[in-house]
Amino acid sequence: MRMAFYGTLRPGESNHYEVRSIPGTWRTGTVRGWTYDITWGPADGYPGMTLDTGAPATPVHVLESAELEQHLRRIDDFEGPGYRRVEVEVTYDDGSTGTAWLYEADPEA
Repeated sequence: MRMAFYGTLRPGESNHYEVRSIPGTWRTGTVRGWTYDITWGPADGYPGMTLDTGAPATPVHVLESAELEQHLRRIDDFEGPGYRRVEVEVTYDDGSTGTAWLYEADPEA
């Protein structure tokens, strides 16, 4: 299973400790989406993304882990109601592609 991160859960960012202990391999790549600072609801003050195939390529870090599924509920709880987990196409830095889960900002939250 793979999860793409574009905000504070990425390696080197302030909330990476939430996923740092999950064993797996990290890769870098891009997804098509718009990033911005959220200014509404429970995610106010955090980065958000709206996926859009016509948007610029946005950098992400992707964690691939056989144990990721065991941590989904905890990560879902951390992300909270301001985000929804969706499947997205990732283009990796080596040119290969694949799917991963990503937390997209939910403007209706």
